[in-house]
Amino acid sequence: MIGHTTAVSGPLSRAEETRQRFVEAAVALFREHGYSATSMSQVAAAAGSSRANLYLYFHSKSEIVLEWMLTLRPELERIYLQLDQLADHSPDSCRNWLTRVVALWRAHPAELDAMEQATSEDSDVHRSRLQMCRRTAAEFPALRRAPDGSEYASGTLKARQAHMLCLMLGTERCLSSLVLHEAVPEEEYFLDALASQWSALLQPQVETSGSKI
Repeated sequence: MIGHTTAVSGPLSRAEETRQRFVEAAVALFREHGYSATSMSQVAAAAGSSRANLYLYFHSKSEIVLEWMLTLRPELERIYLQLDQLADHSPDSCRNWLTRVVALWRAHPAELDAMEQATSEDSDVHRSRLQMCRRTAAEFPALRRAPDGSEYASGTLKARQAHMLCLMLGTERCLSSLVLHEAVPEEEYFLDALASQWSALLQPQVETSGSKI
């Protein structure tokens, strides 16, 4: 996931422009100083406005982040669309996809660090992030395709979606340790392990009576 604001198509009303200016100012501060160290007063000042005016649009930093996150969903969808559209989901193919994802994280460390802080510190932001991942898993085509071309049964599909949700969240935590905190010296083994997990989930598997994924 890449943290950035997305321009809204079509002309904006004055209120929409003001709202967007506050979000952009907040995101810039989050990138520079981090989520925790940024105050609402700083956001208002950076946007060239007053704190009273800011509170007409947002009551907290979490509300600003939640609006920011709406602009991130297309980027999240694009990343997982690339995964779905791989020619196959072998460990090598999944590993190549992860290499591209790591490159995206390394290109935007400040934004992602700010998002990680907000998600860790604010329950509303955490729940919203989880819902974004949940929707992506629910809409992911490769999870539905059984080896014979049909869709998995409802119970199996729900289990596969839950597995993907866990893997999405786990992958983000792993990439955070690897890229943002530089806490993983064995990068190649780390990514190979993640690739194996994605491959095991996404390669179609024949259902059996005891099958869960």
